[in-house]
Amino acid sequence: MDEAISDPTGFQAILTDDCWRHIVSRHPEMGPLKQLVVEAVGRPDAIYLGKRDPSRRIYRKRHLQVRGVGDSLDLLVFVGGTDGYVATAYFAAYALRMAGTLIWPSS
Repeated sequence: MDEAISDPTGFQAILTDDCWRHIVSRHPEMGPLKQLVVEAVGRPDAIYLGKRDPSRRIYRKRHLQVRGVGDSLDLLVFVGGTDGYVATAYFAAYALRMAGTLIWPSS
């Protein structure tokens, strides 16, 4: 079932079953963590425009502990800026090197 998720700027991201299958096929550790992806878009710590593709939004949410994944990692969720579909999601230790311009929260 498609899930529409509003971010703090009012942008609507869409997480479909097909999107989720794609994410889990590349990042199997994400399988039981779908709700964390929804929360990262709805209540992120920050939203960036992609460095390589500025039409994409990158949602960053810090997690101090995630069972089976590790400690103090950022969950990154990549969403197409034109279509709003969630493209991928994974945990990373050095999240900011991929991020471009910070668009939320504004300074």
